[in-house]
Amino acid sequence: MMRKLLPVLLACTLVLGVATPVAAASGAANTVSTPVAFTVDTDGWYAANNTTTVSSGNDSAANQTIRVTVGQQLTTIVSQTDSEVRTEMEESAFEVRVASGRDADRAVVIADRAEELEARAEEILDSYEEATEAYESGELTRSEYAQRIATLNARSGHLLRSVEQLKTRSKNVSNESLSTAGFDDVQLQTIDDELDTVTGSGTEALLKHFTGLATGTIEIETTQGVSISVESEGGETSREIERERDNDTTFSINESAALDMARNELRSPSNGSWSLLEGNDHDNSGYYEFEFELTGGNFTGDAEVRVDGSSGTVFRLESEVKSPDFEGPEAEHEDGRDEADEENEADEEDQEKSEDSDDGFGIDDDDDDDGFGVGDEDDDDGFGVGDDDDDGFGVGDEDDDDGFGIDDEDDDDGFGVGSIEDRFGSKWPYKQTLERPIWV
Repeated sequence: MMRKLLPVLLACTLVLGVATPVAAASGAANTVSTPVAFTVDTDGWYAANNTTTVSSGNDSAANQTIRVTVGQQLTTIVSQTDSEVRTEMEESAFEVRVASGRDADRAVVIADRAEELEARAEEILDSYEEATEAYESGELTRSEYAQRIATLNARSGHLLRSVEQLKTRSKNVSNESLSTAGFDDVQLQTIDDELDTVTGSGTEALLKHFTGLATGTIEIETTQGVSISVESEGGETSREIERERDNDTTFSINESAALDMARNELRSPSNGSWSLLEGNDHDNSGYYEFEFELTGGNFTGDAEVRVDGSSGTVFRLESEVKSPDFEGPEAEHEDGRDEADEENEADEEDQEKSEDSDDGFGIDDDDDDDGFGVGDEDDDDGFGVGDDDDDGFGVGDEDDDDGFGIDDEDDDDGFGVGSIEDRFGSKWPYKQTLERPIWV
């Protein structure tokens, strides 16, 4: 958690030291596609690498440039971190409640948690609809709308993590108890489905751009539903479309015609072609679903397209194309964190070895048992210096019993130099001073 908060603290420092310029304005809604360059009013990495061009069907003024300060990205990071902290606190509290009590009690806790997550999902969807309406009416600028969606993507990701936690815990409670408590796992699947709007590849790409982990071009259109297209450095692209469906769940077009409509909407990329992997018709919901894979090039990619069975409308599209070579700022940050973690682990291991080493090769080991260390206090084999050992090979041993040590006080075999109570071996005719022995 502290590592994740560090970017926030650093960004706060930058904001305090950098004057924030006033952002440029918005206008009435129309269908003109106008590029808007996103830059950051500061020197260094952001100024050189974090320029995002946003094109949209909103705002009437042509070629307007909105200069986004570090503060705008800071706002997104703070919102993301706040959501994560809140999620972790709630998950910890839930774990405490569900870990104790009878099966029926745990079922009630799970059912209550499911209702909380449902309410959270509804809040996110309401916020998405409100932001879209505000953008279409001109109340929000392009950058504000894109930033709102990016923040909702972060919140949705944390919510889905809680859903997975709840699914796991519900498996440890009997179905009878869960049913009595009013829990149905269909609730959790409904949350997954409803959050598709703000958890696709397009909204994920927006979050990366608004947290400084990617750079490139963003296109947003709302003339026929919401369409988000993000192209990052290296040719990587993410695209997402969300449109309204009719209420008719019957099929009036066949699967072949639906597939043609899906291909037309998907568009052929310049670095390959889309190959169909699987096609399914959802009878109960009245739509076709097609999954594609990018082939014929060195890029990789996948796509999913849903076509309404009665109207033939492509109401859901999600595609992502990745470069095999390009690594953006996000990968660099991950590599840096991995290297730092490895260095910290190595330092901790070295510290542990030096404190309690049992093989004796360390220096100043306190409890070294083989005596190769220097300065061991309780070395039992006598190879250390200054040991209180019993075999006499150490220098300055106090209780050495075999006499090979120098200046042993209680040496019993007489081979030591300066032994006070030497009772065995030759009687050396000398007396000892602090510096050297003197013959008598």
